[in-house]
Amino acid sequence: MTLIGFIPCRAGSERVRHKNTRPFGGIEGGLIELKLRQLQRVDEFDKIIVSSNDAAVLDFAADFSARHDERVVALPRPEIYGSSTTSMGAFIQDYIAHLSEEGHLFWTHVTHPFTTSKVYARAIAEYRRRLAEGYDCLVSATRIQKFLWRNGAPFNYDNTLERWPRSQDLEPVFEINHAIYAIPFATMRKVRDRVGERPYFFEMVDAEALDLDWEDQFQLMEEIARARQSRGESLL
Repeated sequence: MTLIGFIPCRAGSERVRHKNTRPFGGIEGGLIELKLRQLQRVDEFDKIIVSSNDAAVLDFAADFSARHDERVVALPRPEIYGSSTTSMGAFIQDYIAHLSEEGHLFWTHVTHPFTTSKVYARAIAEYRRRLAEGYDCLVSATRIQKFLWRNGAPFNYDNTLERWPRSQDLEPVFEINHAIYAIPFATMRKVRDRVGERPYFFEMVDAEALDLDWEDQFQLMEEIARARQSRGESLL
């Protein structure tokens, strides 16, 4: 199986300035360095593409490739696919789906700093197993087992039977957390999406799937990263 890692890093984050490259948790190269160091530990990747229209990201990826891991490819992204107004559908079906004619895409983001190499290795092993069972892709998800309401009524439990059932008895709902998408390129082109017709949902716990979208989240996750490091835990 040819497996191609993919990290998109768009320039000009509007919510977290210099999100991709500003220092994070004592790592001078920031989130892009952390993510490349995590993926570097995963032997299953044949190539790791960093797609960006940010010169700083591309320079860092090229230097990382030269110094640490030649599997890393710094790929300049056409500006048409690098704007905040770019359609995600067009980005997927017109650009990413054609990065390779063969093999499998393994898409992740720098904004999931605690999705470590161990999580990726576990997901790849699960992906292989599930493809053999007939699933056509893997999508990471987080279990939500809480009291959820919609239109004035609960939708994951029946409060006419029991007003407050035990939370562990609630019907779980799964949120796609965007940490991992794994799918054959051929399937992507067929369905014109990063989720196929028979997806397998790879469950991740909250501590692995934390996503960074806002400045206060950046600061909070940096504190978490430093706390974990102070306990001797690796971020890799």
